[in-house]
Amino acid sequence: MQQPNIILSLTTDLLAYGGFSHLKDDQVSNLHHLLLRLKEPLDRVQENLLLTFWTHADAGIIPAALLYRCNSILQQRGLYPIGEMYLEAEME
Repeated sequence: MQQPNIILSLTTDLLAYGGFSHLKDDQVSNLHHLLLRLKEPLDRVQENLLLTFWTHADAGIIPAALLYRCNSILQQRGLYPIGEMYLEAEME
């Protein structure tokens, strides 16, 4: 597992910087409720649930340092980096 609170902390940062502002209101609401219910340390299922939200974040408005930290964790887990899924969809 990652450091005890890094995934939760980075998720909160992504939310604060508007990384999820393009999602539907109910999706953002679900994320808020999820964050309120989670207890640290997160188990692997909880971490993966948050990482799923990360893959849908908007890379265009996230500060570069935050994007780098998030993408490093996603790649360590074998997931697509933030923004890459959208680039692939545009190319098709």
